Amino acid sequence: MDFVALSAIIGIMLLWIVITYDIGCQWSKNLGLRMQEFPEHMRISKDVKLDVGVPSWHIKGHGQKCQDNYNLGYMKGTGRTCGEEIEATWSHTNPLAPSVREMGPGARHETLNDHWNGWNFRKVVGLSMSSYCYCYCYS
Repeated sequence: MDFVALSAIIGIMLLWIVITYDIGCQWSKNLGLRMQEFPEHMRISKDVKLDVGVPSWHIKGHGQKCQDNYNLGYMKGTGRTCGEEIEATWSHTNPLAPSVREMGPGARHETLNDHWNGWNFRKVVGLSMSSYCYCYCYS
């Protein structure tokens, strides 16, 4: 998880980062020490505020101390974020399993990318249905 999280934010200049992870309460322990094993360009700067929270669907399975310290509902700046966005799309990916498990790595990669690109396209197109957009054209 360290490599994935640190790779995702390389080159991004932010003042505040909030990471959600099912076991964020455990993962965040000694993160600063573990980051020392990574190249300098992958480390989170000391000037960046880093908060770690446990997503809403997983926080109930944690102890009271964890619920008090890692609950997104209590964390400043997270609003009503549930933190489970990635898992919400799994139900749409699961039907692909019988096909992609028989594929080689390249075909599997392309099939999953096509599926997720289609999912993202439908999500973006659906945004216009949920909000109003007024366009004024002047000639």
